[in-house]
Amino acid sequence: MVRGGELIDEGLALPAQPTVVSLRRMNQVLDINLGRRTVRVQAGAKLSDIDRRLGAHGLGLPIVGDHRDITAGGFASVGGVSAASHKHGLFIDQIVDLEYVDTDGRIGTCGRTHHTERFQRILGAGGRAGIITALTLDAIEIDKERTWLTTNADRFLDFDSFVEHAYAEILRPGNAELQVGRWVDTAPLKVARPVGTGHVQLGTVRFGQWSSLYPTAPTRGLRARREVGSRARKSLGAIASAAPGKAGMPVRNAAAGAVLFAPKVQTLRDAEYLADTALSSSERGPAYRVGIFAPLSSYTSVFYRLHDLFSGHRERTGCFTVISAMTYGVRSRYLRAESAARGLPAEDHGLITFTCRLRPAALPSELLRDIVSGIEEICRSENALRYEAE
Repeated sequence: MVRGGELIDEGLALPAQPTVVSLRRMNQVLDINLGRRTVRVQAGAKLSDIDRRLGAHGLGLPIVGDHRDITAGGFASVGGVSAASHKHGLFIDQIVDLEYVDTDGRIGTCGRTHHTERFQRILGAGGRAGIITALTLDAIEIDKERTWLTTNADRFLDFDSFVEHAYAEILRPGNAELQVGRWVDTAPLKVARPVGTGHVQLGTVRFGQWSSLYPTAPTRGLRARREVGSRARKSLGAIASAAPGKAGMPVRNAAAGAVLFAPKVQTLRDAEYLADTALSSSERGPAYRVGIFAPLSSYTSVFYRLHDLFSGHRERTGCFTVISAMTYGVRSRYLRAESAARGLPAEDHGLITFTCRLRPAALPSELLRDIVSGIEEICRSENALRYEAE
């Protein structure tokens, strides 16, 4: 097991007799090359620290620029996606070269122009093909503190309309700097009777939102409103990010709500913080999670089939409570090359992630195998790729 930053306690235990390689102290920004617009960092450096160092020179990271928990090496090991992936691709698309230690303990280097096969094998491999120790990353010229965005939010009460709208926005994002969609679908709610015994069963909650954030020039009044709202949301996001286990679930859900009802105008720095800290913190807790890169030619079909798979199991077995989905557009050189290497058409993708909250002891191994088999069949028949984010 390779660990870059702090260990997040969610009641998870390490396997018996583990070997843990910690890169926590390898956290330095080694060099910033202003002419090439690149930054050299150690694998344990946190993205938020890297981005703020770049900000002093009028530069920034294009993918997930502000997150307290994610390290450069960790994000490179899983591929790395964000609400800017429709524009800039995956985090690994930004990597120029890297240093690694292989399974025999030998130190090596590889990159876009040398040892390219090894480079492709290590990227997104979760540390199985070698431990990344240092990286050179592309940066872009941007001032995230003074880049203002306005939010266009479209809300939906039926799943079909949400999926069709998400597909249209991913296909033609225009000049959106960030874009993300989220769908939440609960099982029928049960509440205790106010008088007497037993429960009352209420209906389901089904709600979706697609958000696109575009460049804008704010007025003085909007700047003032942004300051008040941003401070409150950042405080909630920081608390949610640190809140562990079941006790932190209400705070994390509140943080997710803060993102769904984000301010109309905010800076790019604020938007990255909200999307990457507050929203990701709401995804913690006991759940079954899966991410699929769906080719745009089969995006809607993959989305419908995944939703039917999980909602069908919930209806038949009661194994899930809340089923939520997030989706992004992804235009990635790496994914195109990966698809071509597998004999698949090289096209752009949409990332679809599902988080299905578990009822205690409600997902036996045979049911899990059935779900995994269903996901594999969807990927095979739709030319989709699994996103191995863990």
